Amino acid sequence: MATVKTPHSPQIVFTGEDGNVFAWTPVSKRQQQLTWSWEEHEGKKETAEDASIRLTHMWPAWAPDGNRIACFGMRGTSESHLETSLYAVAADGIESWELSGLSGGMPIYGNWSPQGNAFAALVQRAKKLSLEIVSLNQPGTITPVISGAPLFWSWSPQGDKVAVHVGGSHSASGRGRVVVVDTTSGQILRQVTDRPGEFRVPAWSPQDNLLTYVERDDHDDDILFLYDIDTGEKGPVTASDSNTVAVWSADGRTLAFSSTARSGSSMFPQVQALDLTTGRRSTILDEPVLGFFWSPQGDFLLYLTVDQQQNFLCWNRFVRTNGEKTEIARFLPSREQMFILSFFDQYALSHPPLAPDGSALAFAGYLVTPVSATTTSHVYYVSLDDPTTPPTKIAPGQFVSWNL
Repeated sequence: MATVKTPHSPQIVFTGEDGNVFAWTPVSKRQQQLTWSWEEHEGKKETAEDASIRLTHMWPAWAPDGNRIACFGMRGTSESHLETSLYAVAADGIESWELSGLSGGMPIYGNWSPQGNAFAALVQRAKKLSLEIVSLNQPGTITPVISGAPLFWSWSPQGDKVAVHVGGSHSASGRGRVVVVDTTSGQILRQVTDRPGEFRVPAWSPQDNLLTYVERDDHDDDILFLYDIDTGEKGPVTASDSNTVAVWSADGRTLAFSSTARSGSSMFPQVQALDLTTGRRSTILDEPVLGFFWSPQGDFLLYLTVDQQQNFLCWNRFVRTNGEKTEIARFLPSREQMFILSFFDQYALSHPPLAPDGSALAFAGYLVTPVSATTTSHVYYVSLDDPTTPPTKIAPGQFVSWNL
């Protein structure tokens, strides 16, 4: 298994006011605007007509090398007059270019290949979701891969394939399946199962040709499997009767997984880990959580709890070596931040809440402690060297992500 890569210098990207994308660096505390609407009228109040033609940017994602950012652009206010595109922006903001038009499709999510030479976009087209891939070597050409709903995927470490779960669980629709697709041709190379269980993302190990997925067996039980892409062999990890998530550590040596207490719930009563080196399975968190993320070095788990009485979320850290738990920040998430947390297993590797060296956390929303006096969602930064320090307010913003 490969070792974890040397981390880049930490930077965040976020969507700020007026639908533009900004970058911020903790060392210099410098904020830089990366995109422009080009229809801004200085000193004038924006009219409804101005809003309908303004270019709005959303869902920025750092490329693995840190040299560019992909984001979606949208112009228009109604479905019949919607213009949408996928853009790449240089990290210094000097250059930007359109990778491909989306023909009015509504962009929902996207992530880079591990090599940064292609970008996969999830696009809403009519009543279907479509997974489409753009190669940086062929700008302007977008390749439809597979369509259906719901739809989740992960890249192979080599970036030549994606594993896709489309159509939901076998019990929900009977049309669900998990397949491996060639990213150049869009051809299905292998069907892993046509009986998927209750889960979202078929999680490809970042270092090996191992895939996790959930399958409904002949007794109508859901089983989380480890699947060897090369040989087609599979082995059970755990049984479940509700929604299951699995998240790999960056070195591919540990798999954290959990299942909700019941179908339709968003809370996970405990988190377990499988050590692939020893085969040992253990419980690492024994409390209800909304989501969890590995640190880039795999030394701690960042997780979210919910205060049901006061109705706020709380970021927490669990250190694996000594079992220490630390509360980091209490907050109410922005709409976009909540969307990320609701699908944290899809966003974990593409839009990390943790800096690439594990030194800091960033999130968007409203502080609970200390109480935020603003009605505008802000982007916050927390140094994990001293997590007792109050979060630092960076700027108004709805969405934030660290570089990889």
